[in-house]
Amino acid sequence: MYALLLSLISSLLVGFYFKSLKISNIKNIYIVIFTNYIVAIITCYLLFNESLNVFTVKKSISIITLLLGILMPTIFFILNKSLIRSGLAKTDIFQRISLIIPVALSFWLFNEVFTWSKFIAIILAFTSIVLLLYKKSTNKGNFNGFYLLAVFIGYGTVDTLFKILATNKEIPYIAALFTVFILCAITSLIYLLIHKGTIKINYIYYGIVLGILNFSNIYFYMKAHKIFSETPTLVFITMNLGVIIGGSFIGKFYFKENLTKNAVTGIVLAVISVILLALIQIDIL
Repeated sequence: MYALLLSLISSLLVGFYFKSLKISNIKNIYIVIFTNYIVAIITCYLLFNESLNVFTVKKSISIITLLLGILMPTIFFILNKSLIRSGLAKTDIFQRISLIIPVALSFWLFNEVFTWSKFIAIILAFTSIVLLLYKKSTNKGNFNGFYLLAVFIGYGTVDTLFKILATNKEIPYIAALFTVFILCAITSLIYLLIHKGTIKINYIYYGIVLGILNFSNIYFYMKAHKIFSETPTLVFITMNLGVIIGGSFIGKFYFKENLTKNAVTGIVLAVISVILLALIQIDIL
């Protein structure tokens, strides 16, 4: 159980820590992101070096790992913008309900059978998105949240690519993860070199902390799935509901983020859709 709790805490701390930094300068953001991936590369090698060699790493290189290597650092930038503009609670929810994208695409990519439970989960997820994006700033109201939608689409795409990677038996998964981290570091470095400005040493320290939190989230999540291999729903529900509820409470009480009635309704619908997704994952629905 400790692995599951540590993964949940790490996941919450990534969002909390990133929001607390309040980084507005794009160069500083990529200093943190680049350092984060260097830490991830070193940690991955130290923990899984038995599964890593020239042959497995070379075999893991593909268009999927390349896309992930480009998308993941880009999403970190989008995540930072979303945290600043929309808050921790909404950003965490959009990150979690992005799982509806691989579920929806699974009908096409993995030839999964259409069911009404999957359809209801998709409808609930998109309804929660509308409610969470809705802002009553005028009598008629309007929609906002470009970065929230970018978080939703970005993380959904990454989850889909990781699912494709995980289901490809010809590609060693640990080596692929290691390769993705290397490509992410290269992409982050390119972004860093493009933007002019002075590199401040304290942002390197921030990146080290973020890298430890980010990798611990991935590592303990993998470990939790191994420990609870017969009950994957426990891992899925605990992580997703824990982050949605925990992120909402942290956003409300620590960062003093306002939650409207529409937002609260959206959170409830997001929780229901996540539970449905978990039940669908183990073929209960």
